[in-house]
Amino acid sequence: MRSVKLAALAAAGVLALAGCATGNPQVAAYVDGSQISQAQVDQVSQALADTSTDTADTAGGFRSTVVQIIIQSKVALKAAEANQIVITETQRDQEIAADQTLAALAKNPASTDFINDYVEAKLVVSTEAGQKAFSDQFAKTTVTVNPRLGTWDPQQGTLVEGTAGGSISSLAPLKQE
Repeated sequence: MRSVKLAALAAAGVLALAGCATGNPQVAAYVDGSQISQAQVDQVSQALADTSTDTADTAGGFRSTVVQIIIQSKVALKAAEANQIVITETQRDQEIAADQTLAALAKNPASTDFINDYVEAKLVVSTEAGQKAFSDQFAKTTVTVNPRLGTWDPQQGTLVEGTAGGSISSLAPLKQE
């Protein structure tokens, strides 16, 4: 009887661990414990797909890129704050206005915050001091990605599997024509 209970307990433990390995379907990633929801990723991915002129683009095709950009943006903005790197609203708005795709996405409520954070992060890493602060911050940041979206490579600061790769010295680009 005792061996049956132990076997049942072991089986339950394996199932529980298997559930953890697949990740919470409502969470795309964590950055230092801060949650990036799958709903946010899906919303932004759909906005990108809707804005794209390529009919082959789908929301699903943008998910990994969106997760990577959100992670990189969070780290860059945290680095800017820690190193007193200030990006003004005017700088951000000028950068957005200079690019038709960014301007269109910034007007869409589903992607406004995403684009604002992306552009601010891009401006942070546009300087040597910003790149160093970004790299230093990444070294101190814990990132966990839901396995169904890919695997986080902490050495490169990128999402592997489903992304084109990259490095921590630059942000993942938005897919543009």
